[in-house]
Amino acid sequence: MTSELSASCVEQAVHQFYQNAGSQQQQQIQQWLTLTQISPEAWSFCWELLSPEKTVEVKFYGANTLYAKISRYWAEVPPEQYDNLRSRLLQKIMELCSGDKIVTTRLCISLACLILHMTPEEWPDPVPQLISTFQSLQNVTEVQRCQVLLEILRVLPEEFFSANLSQSRRLVLKNELLKSLSHVIPLLQSLLLPGAPSEIQKSVLQCFSSWLDLGSLFREAESIILQTFQCLHNPDLFDTAVETLVNIFTHPSCERYQNTMKKYLSCVLGLQDTFMKARDSMDMDVCQRVGQIIISYAENNISLLLEWAISPETRETTTNFINLVLTCTAIPGHFPVDENFSNMFFTFWYLLQDGIQDSPTDRSKVLHQMFCPVFLSLIQTLLVKVQYPEEEEYNSWTKDEKEQFRCYRQDIGDTMMYSYSILREPLLGFMCNTLNSAAENPKEAQWQLIEAIFFLFSSVAENVDLEEEVHIPSMLSVLPKLPFNNIKYISGALKMIGSFSEWINCHPESLNSVIPLILQGLQGLQNGEIAESATMSLKDVTAENLDHIQPYAPQILGSCQHAFQSGLLKTRDSMRLMHSVGQVLSVMKYEEIMQYLTDLLSPLIQQLQNLVTQEPSTPVKASILSRLAILGSLFSSLDTDRDREEGPQKVKVKPKSTSPKPVAVLLQQLAPIIQSLLANWINDPGIIEGVCDMFKHALRTLLDDFALLSKDVAEMLVQMYQVNPSPAILDLAKQLIIMHHEDPQLNTVVTALLGNICTVTLELFTKGPQDYTDVIEAFMNLLSQVLKKSKSVLTTEQCVLQISSLFHSALQALSLPEHQTVKATCSFLAKFLSAGETTPVIKALVQEEGSLLLDKILRAVGGEAARGLVENLSDVFLMINKHYPENMPVWMNQLMKQEGYPSPKVSQEDKEVFIKGILREKINKRKIREVSKEFSLKCRGLFGTEYAANTGF
Repeated sequence: MTSELSASCVEQAVHQFYQNAGSQQQQQIQQWLTLTQISPEAWSFCWELLSPEKTVEVKFYGANTLYAKISRYWAEVPPEQYDNLRSRLLQKIMELCSGDKIVTTRLCISLACLILHMTPEEWPDPVPQLISTFQSLQNVTEVQRCQVLLEILRVLPEEFFSANLSQSRRLVLKNELLKSLSHVIPLLQSLLLPGAPSEIQKSVLQCFSSWLDLGSLFREAESIILQTFQCLHNPDLFDTAVETLVNIFTHPSCERYQNTMKKYLSCVLGLQDTFMKARDSMDMDVCQRVGQIIISYAENNISLLLEWAISPETRETTTNFINLVLTCTAIPGHFPVDENFSNMFFTFWYLLQDGIQDSPTDRSKVLHQMFCPVFLSLIQTLLVKVQYPEEEEYNSWTKDEKEQFRCYRQDIGDTMMYSYSILREPLLGFMCNTLNSAAENPKEAQWQLIEAIFFLFSSVAENVDLEEEVHIPSMLSVLPKLPFNNIKYISGALKMIGSFSEWINCHPESLNSVIPLILQGLQGLQNGEIAESATMSLKDVTAENLDHIQPYAPQILGSCQHAFQSGLLKTRDSMRLMHSVGQVLSVMKYEEIMQYLTDLLSPLIQQLQNLVTQEPSTPVKASILSRLAILGSLFSSLDTDRDREEGPQKVKVKPKSTSPKPVAVLLQQLAPIIQSLLANWINDPGIIEGVCDMFKHALRTLLDDFALLSKDVAEMLVQMYQVNPSPAILDLAKQLIIMHHEDPQLNTVVTALLGNICTVTLELFTKGPQDYTDVIEAFMNLLSQVLKKSKSVLTTEQCVLQISSLFHSALQALSLPEHQTVKATCSFLAKFLSAGETTPVIKALVQEEGSLLLDKILRAVGGEAARGLVENLSDVFLMINKHYPENMPVWMNQLMKQEGYPSPKVSQEDKEVFIKGILREKINKRKIREVSKEFSLKCRGLFGTEYAANTGF
């Protein structure tokens, strides 16, 4: 490489770059070429690189260099050279227009950029001048002349939108471009006439699409739009015409032009023949492209379509159009293997039902009646599209195709939910009738159809009225008559049952048919899909039906125990099943609960005991975590003090029991095992988290009854935290402290717990807090909650000595790189400042050292912290201002009078405006955030820039 910047040297480097593809040398050449491209000498050598005899790579580099200079270094061009540069660039475009398109396009973009710099001051009315210039050219063919002109006009709006312009400059240029439309539209119209060369018509369509972004052209360009539909019949123009029409109909202002859109409705409807011919010949590419036009028109004219549907004059045409959308939705084949575009029509059906629902009441009733048949046809279509293919075909699909089909079915489920809001009873009736027909001929019925019905029932379950007493009982009564002989079929039925668990609670008699089916599903645990569906369904049904589940408890618990003993369950399935066990046991007597738990948990506890004694390894760890998670799931649901409904009024009451709490008894039994576990695994964060999660589940269930265990758990937490600080320990500690801080017998326990945690965490700040940001974040969250709900614990004699250290550690945490850690710290500091109102020791500390905090926040807002944190940091301003109004002005003025503080980019006037804006706000968080964000942008030199606008605040 050399520092010489001659054209021959650069040309040689370009050739070397392409000859050394993929090598380290290529990267070095690229760096040199990039620097060369922006050098002042580039204005000279770029023209030599654009000589016609040069290779396409060299010419492209030359064109790219010219664009880089014009777009980014326009200030280097003396005003007296503007006209010369323009003439030279136009000349070069015409000289190379018959060559490589990639070079010509880059030169056209350079010219567009030059127009944006020179208009209107140095080059008024550039577009008509360009049109006139190209019309008078003699040394090129007519096709070349037209194509180059159209290419310049095409890239001009694109460059306008991509250029980095100030708001005022953008407004001026947009007005100039809009003025040019009176010249552009007639030109495009004249070049799109039938008989024009296909390449010219294609360029016209692309150019028109580009100018669409500047504004609505529906009235001015009606003839162009109508001619675009005709271009669809030309195979050479088909794709370009599709893209143009999609751009037209997705324009945000199209709905404002009702009469114009009405004219195009018949044109779009006229595409039906094209679509049907392509469908019959299995040309899915044409089907998809035509479908894009149809759906872009449909989705962006919903309110107009509904209005036209009401009017007798347009009702038939509108109905035919919506039926065309339905035809597109029903394209034959399985998504995504046979077809891959029917999913793009689902949004339309949501928008259509939403428009019907949002219409005025009288109109909505008419629309409901009118569109019920359409939505019923849609349901019939979805019932087909949602079905699985034959198993042999499905098994041949790739993993990605199966995942796409799963998502597609979910989209169909959502569409079903929208359709239910229109159809309601007729929808349920249709599905019940279809299911009954299948049940009458179970040997002939395909499992795919019945599974599809189950899936669609599941999709609407959430919206079905709980008082519905006709169709859902009918559906459930059919289930026992169906042969459960297919995995997906069984899985679908179980998921459907679970989805109706809330309805079942209002109709408890249905448990007689539902429970046996779920328990039958539990017998198919050798298949993972059935195990998942069965355990999910049982969990949902038991959760919603605890007031009615007791008669079924023995058979449910027996099936669960058998399932556990089988050893076929995965951890996630075991957790769900154990959750169901806990819910069912909650309605039983204490003696029965403990007897069942003894039988069920003895093997699990013995397994855990054996695992604890083994040498630590990855498989052993996974097994331990699995059993801790299963126990935690049981603890979260086994609540013998749950609310129950009693009396004719079904009033919720909390029963009083003198019996011990089963969860507390189990935890006491597990205590020695947990201690042994920690002895071997106390350094493992995963095990620590698993233990803490198990205790958190128990704590949430037991609440005050956890008190008997709290002292031992607190000591365990201190033991773990001293060895291996982790967020999971802090989260459990937080709940313990908040729950027991007012208990006289446990106050000293939680105070000692908080004191020890503070001591250990403060030591982390001396070791290097950047290595413990997750722990510090959790610690700050803990302190915030303590200050909010149990402030007295932090101001006890043991903890009050650490108040100053906590304050200074928070100042240190504000400099950490993780955003969430800084946000948690800001939250703590805000509550800390507020606590000073009622806590003398905190108030005295802030009054003495608050200027340190303010200095830290000001520097952070001034540029030391990321822009995304300024809102959180500004909340601290508000709290100082609100609770220390006599100190804030003094500190603020002392700090801000420093030269270049907090940034050399802000003037004294900027500072004064900021100080006034901050000091006047003691309540309005939104206002103080706005003032802080504006000042922060000024400190960073970004205020008013396009970059700041494009990158958020």
